[in-house]
Amino acid sequence: MLLHSYVIYPFSLKLFLWLRNFNTQVKELDEFELPFVSTITAVFNEESVIQQKVISILESDYPKNKLNVYLGSDCSTDRSDFLMLQLAKENSNIHFARFDQRRGKASVVNDLVENSFQVHAQNENHILIFTDANVILDTKAIRNMVRHFIDSNIGLVDSRIIPFNQVVTGIAPAEIRYINLETLVKNWEGKLWGVMMGAFGGCFAVRSTLVSKIPTYLITDDFYLSMMVLEQGASCINDTEAICYEGIPSQMKEEFKRKLRISSGNFQSLAVFKHFLYTAPISRAYAFISHKVFRWLGPLFLLLMYLTSGCLAIGFGNYYIPVFITVNILFFAIPAIDWILSRIGIHVMILRGIRYFISMNLALLLGLFRYLKGIKHSVWEPPKRNHIT
Repeated sequence: MLLHSYVIYPFSLKLFLWLRNFNTQVKELDEFELPFVSTITAVFNEESVIQQKVISILESDYPKNKLNVYLGSDCSTDRSDFLMLQLAKENSNIHFARFDQRRGKASVVNDLVENSFQVHAQNENHILIFTDANVILDTKAIRNMVRHFIDSNIGLVDSRIIPFNQVVTGIAPAEIRYINLETLVKNWEGKLWGVMMGAFGGCFAVRSTLVSKIPTYLITDDFYLSMMVLEQGASCINDTEAICYEGIPSQMKEEFKRKLRISSGNFQSLAVFKHFLYTAPISRAYAFISHKVFRWLGPLFLLLMYLTSGCLAIGFGNYYIPVFITVNILFFAIPAIDWILSRIGIHVMILRGIRYFISMNLALLLGLFRYLKGIKHSVWEPPKRNHIT
């Protein structure tokens, strides 16, 4: 199953694309064709990046009279509120709301969406861009995302997140390779069938008529909004020319915390959209199972592999003992060796990649346990990450 998800499935997408001939040219919109855009950003303690973030939106190559910025503070305790308030005083198209009680990202996003609909109605000519506080937009990012909405079938357009980290010795290289592969797979899913399996979350645009209210207990709000667009029959794609930049953690501990939180949200999503497993269209079911479900269940497959190889080695010996030894080396010895080497400043790429993969699956397993215990809110803490310079 894991081999299918990580190797066979991407290869099958590439094969389908090769068999079909696509016209990938996208029409640039004239000024009068550009829709109204509202950006939505929930903030908690982001004083180190929030000014740079907002300025990147304001300096976008997009008409100022068609761009509104909505910022919501989930009871921040640092200088974020002060900085956003100053920006709002200096720019009439910035709308800042502070919430005095921590309720989680979903609640803040829902309120900001409602605020935006009071200024511009929910219609075909109004696009919402959901973007995280630490994601910096390229000047062309907004224009390149919204140009696709001239096609009435398009419901969501994701950007291309360029991961940034000046530290090349931590987990950043492994994370960057993973993000780049994910971007490619999502691009192929969108081009083939319009069923891109979830926006990355850093920055994506949704036609306002297809925006759904997010249940407040959900952690992966971006995945929920994406799947609801598919459920309403519209297409989800990404545009690799709509570029944004995001600083990512270099420490395994920080990335593990982030993965653990996302993993809990993945199982929430599986419960909400389980009907995607057996309902039409087939392309959506194929992408959902291959790209998401098999990966989410990956730690259970690995656990099963470990137990069966151990039982076979104990029961039958001979040929199965080397297999069991190999599994132990992969699961325990290599991550331990990589950890020891990293403590003395030695970094081996292949060892780090295996440790990253094992760590990611351990986070998924713990995320499953956290989900089974019950999740009641989507309150979050920003990880320690490198910022864009």
